[in-house]
Amino acid sequence: MKSILKTLLYKVGYSIKKIRPAARPVSGAAGRNKAAADVMALLHATNPYEGFDYAALPFDAHGWGGDSPAFRELIAAQKPGLIIEVGTWKGASALTMASVVKELGLPAKIVCIDTWLGALEFWTDHSDPQRYGSLRLKHGYPTVYYQFLANVCHHGQQDRIIPFPQTAATGALWFRRSGITADMVYVDASHEEEDVYQDLCNYWEVTAPGGMMFGDDYSWDGVRLAVQRFAAEERLKVEFSADKWVLRKAAA
Repeated sequence: MKSILKTLLYKVGYSIKKIRPAARPVSGAAGRNKAAADVMALLHATNPYEGFDYAALPFDAHGWGGDSPAFRELIAAQKPGLIIEVGTWKGASALTMASVVKELGLPAKIVCIDTWLGALEFWTDHSDPQRYGSLRLKHGYPTVYYQFLANVCHHGQQDRIIPFPQTAATGALWFRRSGITADMVYVDASHEEEDVYQDLCNYWEVTAPGGMMFGDDYSWDGVRLAVQRFAAEERLKVEFSADKWVLRKAAA
């Protein structure tokens, strides 16, 4: 009922305003060449894995949808040079993508953007060990970021996975201002409709021509409505690969 009501509201003129950063991306060959450079050095003056005692945290990449066969199918077809993941948590999907990239012999980097503070549903049930418990609060502040770093190190993927502790909006702005476009953008952060819609608007701007944006949780009302609305506005077809929705950008 809530999904139907939101759809009807959109049809009579109630909408979420797009907020587009002022800077324009450098697309095509220029953007791809810059993306092929050391993105880690552009983001971090000091490598975040340097000196990190990952052995102090046992491997724990519990998550949802991280082992989907869609990752292999889409990466094999796209052969990306740069992948952006919006919403990472403990890194399960990033590790899967990194493993596929390694097996295919691709030089791709994966930039993981997350605040590591948890989505809304992580804070609504204190008795939920998989969500609230995984925040690993220390004096009231989540420390799950360090579990993510440890998981990457346990899998030896430090050269492929680049952490970017930031909000989705600011992360998109950084890419635009840096003139970097990505061949694949995986959107899996908030499940709230307004948040998802804004992520789609922001990251479509940094998706390279001929690239794709894809994501998880299409069964969630917020995600589905946001994807459908954005696709309709951009005149895109919503495709599917296993459990992932896919939006493809036309080649230049």
